[in-house]
Parts: sequence; C-alpha cells; structure tokens
Amino acid sequence: MRITKPSWLHHDADKKTQTAIFSVDFDASGERLATGGMDNKVRLWSTHAMITNEEPKLLATLAAHSGAVMCVRFAHGQRRRQLATGADDMVVLIWEQDTSTDYSDLGAGSLSGGNEIWRPVRRLTGHASDVCDIAWSPGNRFLASCGLDNRVLIWDMHTYERVAELTAHSQFVKGVTFDPAGKYLATQSDDKTMRVWRTSDWAEHATISAPFMDNIFSTYFRRPSWSPDGDCVAAANAANGRVPVAAIVQRTTGWPTDLSFVGHHAAIEVVRFNPRVFSSNGTTASVCAAAGQDRGVSIWLTSQPVPIAASTGLFTGSVFDLAWHSPENLEGDDPVVARLAACSFDGTVALLEFTQSELGKPIPVADQGALLAAHGCTRPVKNAHTLSELYASDNDSAEYGVEDGSRHPQPIAETVEQMRLEARHQESREARISQAIETVVAAPSEPASQAVAESKPAEESPPKPQEAETKQQTEPQAMPVPVRTKDGRKRVAPVFIRPLGRASSSTPNTTAVKSQVKVSTGQPPAADPPRVLLDQPLWIESRVLTTQQNASKQNSEDDNQTDAVASVSSLSTQSIAHAQAAAMPRVQLAIPQVVAQLESHDNPAISVAAYNQQEQRVRLTCMQNSWTAHLGGSACIAVAASNKVAAAGMADGSVHWFDSSSGARLAPPLMAEAPAVVLRCTAQYCLWLNAVGQLTVFDTDAMRAVIEQTSIAPLLYSTDKAPALTGVQLTETGACAVQLSNGQAFAFDQRLRLWLRIADPYTFEGSDFSIHPHTKPIGTSGNFKAYARTATAGSKLEAIQESALLQHHRTISDKEQKTLPRSVRGSVTLEHLEHQLLAAAAIDSHSDIERFVDLLAQRLAQAGDTKRTAYWLSMLLGPPLANGLTPESTSWTACLGTLPKRKLLQQRVLPALSTNRHLQSLVTEYSSTLSSLLQ
Repeated sequence: MRITKPSWLHHDADKKTQTAIFSVDFDASGERLATGGMDNKVRLWSTHAMITNEEPKLLATLAAHSGAVMCVRFAHGQRRRQLATGADDMVVLIWEQDTSTDYSDLGAGSLSGGNEIWRPVRRLTGHASDVCDIAWSPGNRFLASCGLDNRVLIWDMHTYERVAELTAHSQFVKGVTFDPAGKYLATQSDDKTMRVWRTSDWAEHATISAPFMDNIFSTYFRRPSWSPDGDCVAAANAANGRVPVAAIVQRTTGWPTDLSFVGHHAAIEVVRFNPRVFSSNGTTASVCAAAGQDRGVSIWLTSQPVPIAASTGLFTGSVFDLAWHSPENLEGDDPVVARLAACSFDGTVALLEFTQSELGKPIPVADQGALLAAHGCTRPVKNAHTLSELYASDNDSAEYGVEDGSRHPQPIAETVEQMRLEARHQESREARISQAIETVVAAPSEPASQAVAESKPAEESPPKPQEAETKQQTEPQAMPVPVRTKDGRKRVAPVFIRPLGRASSSTPNTTAVKSQVKVSTGQPPAADPPRVLLDQPLWIESRVLTTQQNASKQNSEDDNQTDAVASVSSLSTQSIAHAQAAAMPRVQLAIPQVVAQLESHDNPAISVAAYNQQEQRVRLTCMQNSWTAHLGGSACIAVAASNKVAAAGMADGSVHWFDSSSGARLAPPLMAEAPAVVLRCTAQYCLWLNAVGQLTVFDTDAMRAVIEQTSIAPLLYSTDKAPALTGVQLTETGACAVQLSNGQAFAFDQRLRLWLRIADPYTFEGSDFSIHPHTKPIGTSGNFKAYARTATAGSKLEAIQESALLQHHRTISDKEQKTLPRSVRGSVTLEHLEHQLLAAAAIDSHSDIERFVDLLAQRLAQAGDTKRTAYWLSMLLGPPLANGLTPESTSWTACLGTLPKRKLLQQRVLPALSTNRHLQSLVTEYSSTLSSLLQ
C-alpha cells in the first residue's frame, strides 16, 4: 500500500485558513477527483498530479453553492460527464463539463480556478434543510438526495423532476446508497434505522434497526455502501454494545446483520465498497473501506474476518468520505488495481494505492454482471466489458413510456410526421442542454462566514425607544426583529421612527434634516457614514386605511396602540388628507429614514450615491461616469440607477431623473402624492412606490407612464394584519413584481390592469415543483443575494418566488407540510406548471417561459390527458378560420409575453409531446396544420 498526501490539495475560505473537506469522489475515468468543502466550492483535481506532483493540479473550481458543500458524486460512465453536488444551502446542483472550448493550450494555471470549464445545468430544489448525501442509481436514471429535513427525494434524471419523496425516517437522514442491481435503495438516519426501499414503486421494503440500538455515538454523516456483487450493504455508525462497528446487512430473507467490521475506536462516519469484485487464490471477495472519528482508515475483504490494512494517524480530524477507483488497464508485474481517496475535517486528502498482490485480481466485468443478474438486474450487464458499461447502461426510456410512475409498452409510430418529431426531439436534447449551459451564470459564492452571518435569524430584542432615538442619528433604520409573544405566536416588533398618529411637520425641510444627519462639511464624509444598501432585502411595514376611518379616530387609535403592526415616519399633511378622501382603501408605508449617504445597487455596472449635507444642497454623484448634480429643497431618501436613467427621490415627494451617462436632467422634478419609499431603475424604465401605496412605472425614453398610480392596497388588506413589503422588482421590459412578508408575490398585468398573484407558499403545496417554507425560523435578515442567486439559472420568476419565501417569517413544522397521494400530486403538479408558465408570461421572462413550456409539455406527455393537451395545442396554434388562421382578426394573442406562441409550439411542445405515441394522432394533426400555415 502506498500513501500520498498532497500538501497543495486543500480548500481555502479566504486564502489564509484551510477549511474542512466533507466529500470526495472519482469520475468514471479516474482522471479527476472532486472535493467539496466548507468554503462553499467544489474543486476538481488531477489524479495524475496527486501521484506524480506534475502540473496541472487544479482542473476546475465550481462556485455556485451559497453554503458548505456536503456531498459530491459523479454519474456512472464516461459518455456524459455529470457531477451532482449537495450543500447546506438546501440545493442539489447538476454540473456538466463544457467541452466547446479547449483551454488546455493556455498552459497550466492560466485560469485561476483551473483549465476545465464546468457549468451548473440543473438546480434541484425541494429540501428544507442541509443536503447530506447523494447517490446515482445504476444507469443514472435516478438520483437520490437526503438531508436534515428527515426526507429522501428521488429525482428522474431524464426529466429532472422529483418523482418520489420518502418520509418514513423520523430524524436526520445522513446517507443513501443504491443497490448495483437496481432493485433497492438503502438509507441511514439518526433515528437508528436503515431502511430499504423498492425502486419499482419507492415503497419501503425492510427496516433494519438491530445494529444501531446500542449506538450512543453522534456523527456528521452515516454513509452506507452496497457491495458490487449486490450481496450485502455496509452500514456506518453501528455498535456492538459499546464498540463502534460497521454492520454488514446481508441480502437474504430477513436482512440479517450477524457480521460486522470491528476494529475502530470511535464512531464510523463512512463505509465505501470498491466497485470491482476481486479474486485471489480461487476466492472472490469485495473490498470495503471504513473510516470515521478515530482519524484512521481500515481496508476489509468480505472473505476475511480481520482488516487487510489499516492506517492510523493519517489525519488530525475525523474522516468524512471515501472514494474508490479501479483502473481498467493493468500494466506491470504487480499493477495498481485500486486507488482510495479519503478526506478529513482537517482539510486534507490522502490517496491510498493498492496492488494486485494486496487485493487480488479484478474478475472480468461480464462475470461481475452475472452476479448482479442473479439478483434480478434487468440491465444488459452480462455483455458488459467495462465498468462504465456495467453501471451506465440504461435503455428503459427507449422502450417504455412513463405515466404516473407506471410503465407500459409504447405503440408503434403510425406516421412519418410522428417519426420526424421523435427524431427532432432526440436531436434537440443535447442542443437544449448546451443552451442551458450558456445561460447559466455561475456567480462566485460569498465567503462562508458571511453567508452564515447573513442567514442567521435575528435574536436580539428591539432597542428601547430612547436608545432607538439616539441611534437613528448615526445609523440607518434597523430591520424589524421577529419576537415571540406570551402565547407562543411569532410577531414582528416594529422599529419606531416616531409614534403613529403624532403631529408631524409638513414636508421635511432643512431643519428636519439637520436633526437626523451627521455631516459637518460639504465634502463626502471621511469615515464610513451610515448608508442604506438598496440591493438588500426590504422590510417596509404597511398599514391599510379604510374609507370609514377618519383622521380623529385614526389618531386616537394610533396613540393608544402600543403594539402597532407598522410605523410611518413623516407623511405630509396634504398626503394624509388625500388618503382620507380617497374612495378606496389607502395604504401607509414607512418612509425611509434620512441618512447621510445612500447608494444604488440596481445595476452592478453603475452606481449613484446621494450625500445629504447639513444646510447645503443634496449632492448626487455617479463615480463611473464622473458627473455630479446638486439638488435643493429637501433631503434625498431613495436613489436608483440603470445604464440609461438615474433617479433620486426626495423627502418632499419629488423625484428627479438624470441621464446615467452624462448627468443631464431628463425632466423637471416630478411631484408625487407622497414621498417615494422604493425606487427602481432598469434599462429605460423607472419605478417608484410612494408612502401611500401608489406604484408607478415610467418609460423615460417615451416619457409616458406604463403603469399609472396603481395602488398596492389589494395586496395588503386581504389579511387581518397587513404584511410588510419585502421586495419590489422591475424587469427590462417594464414589468414589476411586489413581494410580501407572508411569502406571496404579485405582478401587475398591464392588459388586465389588475394584480396577479404569482407566488404563494400554500396554493400548490405538495406539487413536485413546490418550495416548502424553511423549517428554520426566518426573520428579516437572510442571505437574500446568495439565496436568489441559486435559483434555476436565468430564472427571474423563481428568484422572485424564492426570495419572497425567504422573507416569510412563518415557521412550518414537518406535520404541516402536505404529502399528497400520487394521483392528486400529479394533478396539482400539472396545475402548478400551468400557473408558473402564465406567471412567467406576466413578467415576460423568456427563460422562464421556455423552461415551463418544456416542463408542461413533458408532463402532458406523461399524463396522456388528451383534452388538456388539445387545449394547450389550440391555445398556442390559434383559432382556425374558414380562410385559414388570421390571428390579427381575432382576440387571440400571438405571444406568451413577447415570445411567439407558434415558435414555441413548433420547436418545443410538439417534439416533447411526440414522446408519448398515444397522443400521436393529435400531435400529427396540429403539426400538419402548423406546417401548412408556416409555408
């Protein structure tokens, strides 16, 4: 046995401290070793460099997770290089290598993260807590993920949809492994059980608890492993009395656990079988490695009662994961037949090499396939010649259609058009994956310490009124803090700027600014002044005033209401009068506090800063384009900028527009009914939301209002307590969305002139695509940017929906999360996809429209619902008339958002529906009609 421990292989959080490495795995070729660490990154290393110390060493750095990476697993086989990673950001990412550009000729180290390019092509959401372990099924058809939400999720890797949710475990699930014969899945949990599930229907087949009942040890992981011949599964963190062992669960009647690997002095975190079966002196055996908290690694043959090798003192921290690789080509008199990688909490990785004289000779792959066939393996394993062929062959999708989880033979293709559509669908799969790769933006993750700090729920009590009054002179307004009432209910304690209903001055003037701004010179302050970062999540308290409320009654209520649900700083007298006189319910929103400096962060390429200077004009500065404007009258309370327009909102209710590149004024000051509490600029569009809840969107190029003084009152008064405003989004096409603290989000439809609810955490609960609220309490401080960034690549809709959910402070227990029957879940999922498609059209997000068109078409093909499929085909094609299709003369709209419906029908929907030949008559009819129309 030869041991190598490269000093250069490590994960650095800030290039100073070495962080823990939680997982390792070899790819099918054995040329790459993936590691996942506490620095939120995945790194790919050259195995050859680990042995020879030659360059290149680091092949790639994968940065898209916003939490520590807990597990990395390569897919079986070499046909498509895929890598699945799970992290404590509750997300599973699927990565693929981008081979379209060759960077190898740039030389080693030309790219700071390595010379290979890997991109996340799918983001799988559904876990409500940390993802601890991942396993690919033989054939790569399914992916299993488990985590600290006590659940195991099963994903169909052909459609990237969640097909099953296993919820029998009562505590954290920390390990998963698939049977190499493809019949079972084994999972391990802190509830001291291993459960075996059938892959045919994902029902529980057996529960094993005997080896774990005496266990008193706590571990980070419980990673089991199935033997390559399918005869047994090794379980981590078992115990024989007080002695830690790795239990061997045999694949026979009753799943006996009489055998164990005994020898470790502390709890075992992980066991891992070599994927090959070895033969020595006429005896065949599987090779298994075990490691854990005693910082050592032991190697076992299933044919021997004692370990054949053990390494102690190899690490200074617990061993968390193991990975094997056996070379296909054996060279030399005593060739290396296996390599084992081990990673530790101390941030290092060791490579152990074993020769044929130590382990024996690998048996032919075909013979190993025969062993799996004896256990009922249906893959063509008997004819396999390589390990990739043994584990990566999967022909289920070619011969079977899938509907609600059942399999039935597909009918034959009846027309040439059906065969043509099927061929187009097959040819476009790789093209769509490549297109998805191009649209993914793998933004670098924030430092782990920052991410943890941002996502930690606030626990401090709100400041006393005297302290708050003192702090507001030097600090920006604090965010509200979730607190518990005596009856256990969760409430948000407001941070008072001043008591509601008290007499306020008219429009804030220079004197008012003087009492709140700490500035002594006309130049920008030398020290860092208090500032409001507008890209952080909002938390603006709201209040709805009905038409029956008059001023005297309102003021009386405000004075006596000590636990008010919202706070308002200084609305002008005129604004209050307008609010009382309005014919519909009006809104009061908390006005931003006047601070010394504000900065815009709408666009990373341009930033505008406003300086409120004592007894002087407000100075508005754009550093990138070197221009400055001076504004008089009152203090600036909001600022925003895009590549075309910059806007400043003043305390007197005026809004100033400037050209971003030159600083030229675009219009005289625009006067609103009340001061702006939110300003947003995107492209040529400018959005403002004023303190009485009126939202307006302007097109500054055309100098017209796209959305004109639309009240957000309908979004607030539907509940007993008006929720807080947690986000306002403005897209490049002028569409807007509003997010609330109850987890809901709304978009304004410019044709209907109404608000559409595009997100609600409970409407589609139980859908395969639903996102459950966190089981952890969430306050007003969350890792908003990191959480939104991990949404499906390019997905504006999911970014809006998930960030709204992130700010939703209600805690949902596992009992409140719905688990629907299969038939009901399928119907709810289909309705959810239809909702998502129409919501994407409402905000005109092209990537979302295309994505949900694809998913909806796939679901319709799986369900085989002829009537529903015909409706969507008709909606996309348009109404047939006597003289052909003339959409201009009908009420039919030719676009979803701004994407042509017929283009979506031709390129995406019809090819996807052709996968179900039971729909081929319907598909052929619409395809022929569309073809004749487009000629």
